[in-house]
Amino acid sequence: MAWAEHDETDGPFDSHTTVDAERYPRLTAARVPLSKEQVDTFYKRFSKEAFWPTLHTFWERAAFNEADWQVFLQVNRAFAERTAREAAEGATVWLHDYNLWMVPAYLRELRPDLRLAFFHHTYFPSADVFNVVPWRRQIVGSLLQCDYIGFHIPRQVENFVDVARGVFPLETLARQNCAPRFVIYGCAVGLDSMTTEVDTGMRRVKLGAHPVGLDLDRVRNALAREAVQQAMSRLRQELAGVRLILAVERLDYTKGVLEKLQAFEAMLAANPELHGKVTLASICVPAAQEISVYDTLQGQIEQAVGRINGRFASIGWTPVQFFFRSHPFDEVVAWYAMADVMWITPLRDGLNLVAKEFVATQGLLDGCGVLVLSEFAGAAAELKGALLTNPHDTADLAATCYLALNMPKSEARARLRELYGIVSFNDIRRWGDEFLGSLQQQPLPAEAIEV
Repeated sequence: MAWAEHDETDGPFDSHTTVDAERYPRLTAARVPLSKEQVDTFYKRFSKEAFWPTLHTFWERAAFNEADWQVFLQVNRAFAERTAREAAEGATVWLHDYNLWMVPAYLRELRPDLRLAFFHHTYFPSADVFNVVPWRRQIVGSLLQCDYIGFHIPRQVENFVDVARGVFPLETLARQNCAPRFVIYGCAVGLDSMTTEVDTGMRRVKLGAHPVGLDLDRVRNALAREAVQQAMSRLRQELAGVRLILAVERLDYTKGVLEKLQAFEAMLAANPELHGKVTLASICVPAAQEISVYDTLQGQIEQAVGRINGRFASIGWTPVQFFFRSHPFDEVVAWYAMADVMWITPLRDGLNLVAKEFVATQGLLDGCGVLVLSEFAGAAAELKGALLTNPHDTADLAATCYLALNMPKSEARARLRELYGIVSFNDIRRWGDEFLGSLQQQPLPAEAIEV
């Protein structure tokens, strides 16, 4: 199911399209026609300016508008109606992310025979943050129409349950220990146990934590390409004698780009022996066009890069190489392969697949790159072996990066092997199988706690 921008003056609307005719000849996608105005309001303005900042705990940035909410409802209703027409009797419908929060409510009314599942890809905040949303009761009520709701990590599951308890008198039916699958302490998003089933008084709803896995074949195939091998050789020559710290992220205030640059500047100021010996390569993917909320941030980042290079650069050495553009995946894999330190420091993130891409690349090459990861990224609760850092603390950011640069190779390699074991085992296929298996009401694991 996908939306497509369409106007009545465009002529007949093609309601179905192929996804990949060569690889999946029997797979087609049903499309929902949306006007340009609906797209601009539903996604580019409302989703990004109301829900996105709130979900990432920047609620003070959120702008809530009732007229925009009505458009959001219209679009969700259109998705529900299209799904109701497409789904077979008793089918399983798997919905994804906050843009479709209200679909379960509409769909349950239209097709009570369907089995509904929802996966929340973005972070889900605590009740004291989410409760500022004017329509939280409608949103929570809609999600509780599902048979199964999944999040990346236990902390996000429990945050949702806390929010739901503020709306409905839920009864907890089962809880589950989070160890050993997840980090339970020493991490901002760690948790020792989580709720796995609740009774709303109308229905029983199961919940689970399922960190999205990686498609390792995509990384493996990229590394096998001649162009990637050549790019790696070129980078190896260009970086001769220089340690590479790599950052790959989208332009967004949630990603902590500016805070990382400030920490890098502090590290260079405190450790002059690093001058000429280390370079930060920052690949910053621009935000979608017509989303102006990031313009100020872009200017601040560019000023910081200019200040750092102006302060520390010398002939033949540029401290920060800043790339404000999208890179093909193959090029990014070449950068992953050459990185001594991967510096991923979002202020808040649902998971962070870039961290897993780096681990997969280094693991397939038997490398020893060090992953420095924000403890506020969902992946921090899963990726044991990473060096965790607090992105809100400039001193800690700088100190942890410095530690990564000076880590003995034996320890770095051991950490990378542990990380690669996690990423390679819990890949995208296992993620899908486990989620759908949980939806089919598989028995609780042995470590489950009945309450």
